[in-house]
Amino acid sequence: MNKKLFLGIVGLGTVGSGVIKSLELNSETFKRKYGMEYEILGVSASDKNKSRSIKIDHYPWFDDPLSIPDIEKINVIIELVGGEDGIAYDLSIKSLKKNKNLITANKALISKHGKELAKISDESNLFVGYEASVAGGIPVIKTLREGLLINKVDKVFSILNGTSNYILSTMNETNRDFEEVLGEAQELGYAESDPTLDINGYDSAHKLSIINALIFSEFPKVSDINIKGIEKIKLIDHNYANEFGYNIRLIATSSLEEHKFYKEVSPMLVKESSSLGKINGAQNIIFLHNNENGNLILEGEGAGAGPTSSAVISDLVDCYLGTKLKFFGESYENLSLGSSTLDTKERCYYFRVFLSDQKGAMAELTSLLSKNNISIDKIIQKGDTHLEDEKSSTPVVMITYPVSIGVIESVVSEISGTDLISMEPIFLPILKEV
Repeated sequence: MNKKLFLGIVGLGTVGSGVIKSLELNSETFKRKYGMEYEILGVSASDKNKSRSIKIDHYPWFDDPLSIPDIEKINVIIELVGGEDGIAYDLSIKSLKKNKNLITANKALISKHGKELAKISDESNLFVGYEASVAGGIPVIKTLREGLLINKVDKVFSILNGTSNYILSTMNETNRDFEEVLGEAQELGYAESDPTLDINGYDSAHKLSIINALIFSEFPKVSDINIKGIEKIKLIDHNYANEFGYNIRLIATSSLEEHKFYKEVSPMLVKESSSLGKINGAQNIIFLHNNENGNLILEGEGAGAGPTSSAVISDLVDCYLGTKLKFFGESYENLSLGSSTLDTKERCYYFRVFLSDQKGAMAELTSLLSKNNISIDKIIQKGDTHLEDEKSSTPVVMITYPVSIGVIESVVSEISGTDLISMEPIFLPILKEV
């Protein structure tokens, strides 16, 4: 591009305010290092009078954010509203159709509408940057879009949601229950007042779908991903996982094995000493598996005002320098619709039930497992261990030999609702590759 940037910024929350603050503080640095000059010609948000960490009085304010792309002089729109539809979508589409370059931190938007955005981007030759949409403080999008190792990556293992990772690792470290740690995460600003998308796995799935698009040359598609959240993980699960030498983490993983795609977001058991097992707090990690050229691990802060606003600024610099990359690393016509399955994948599982304290219950459970061809590798049963509200049952925890998810689900379906158990069982895959 290499001409002065005239900016329209929509969304002045934590990230938007961080972007403006960085632009205000570093104008001389950007000019000295890159020759980049810029001017903010319009800002908009849902509430003009909201208390913010920046002063917006000297920037032109627009009550209607969709009017900002109509300003002829503006050549870059920065969308920081969030959400897969509504203003974020309308603003992004209108900006591109008005021949404005676009920068966004919106993973839900890219995940749901990536196909449409990629088509417009290819046809218009405009810059579209979305580095901040996945693991803000880690340059994973830039790494993948520029093609580093891409053609050789066949598996990705990642922790992409800082909220869930904070909850799980803190539960384990402090021996506290899910609800208590979630409340703490909200107080610290790691979790939203409504943390649903973080803890149910869908935030990670949005991000994984974008990574999949770049690695496997496909359009992002959340419906291809098998998703399970962390809501049902109890403190007792962490304790038993530790006894087996594992930590529990919310893992977002995809792989291409024998011409079949496997895409999944799920709490999994990972070795305590592994790269993923050591990630604590709100950190993110992306492990790219490459048999030919060696693996690549990207690790760092995944969210927050600092990392995310820095990623937005990084895109702004690339836009100024004229960096032009294909939206998902390939031309639009070379991208596929994607696919996924989990049915045929066999692996070991952590399987926990609360077995009723009745004669013959254990024998009945093992008979049921045997009937379904589930073999047990390790088992823990402690008669003196009970949950506060489960006094009449005892936790039984098993590590299975490799079995398909369909078999596990069949057993859970068969025993749920019977008097053999007192609450819904939980089963978690065991990740042994990393």
